[in-house]
Amino acid sequence: LPSGRPTFTTMLDCCKGAYGGQESGTCLSMLPSPPTTSPTDVGGLDVYYPDYDQPAWPLGFCINTRPLPSGRPTFTTMLDCCKGA
Repeated sequence: LPSGRPTFTTMLDCCKGAYGGQESGTCLSMLPSPPTTSPTDVGGLDVYYPDYDQPAWPLGFCINTRPLPSGRPTFTTMLDCCKGA
């Protein structure tokens, strides 16, 4: 290491500390999981809907995974979904 250069424990810390004002975003884009300018929500939805992608009705179930398909009925609980679907 050249004398006097700062060192960082993580690549993210380096990008923030040494390249914090970088307009191109090159340093951050090199991270294994780079941040995005349009972050998406994580985790399940607050509602449940029937998973119509199952091969047959007897195998069907309700899920709350993203994204919610257009036109699907939604329910506040999984039990309500199973009863109402």
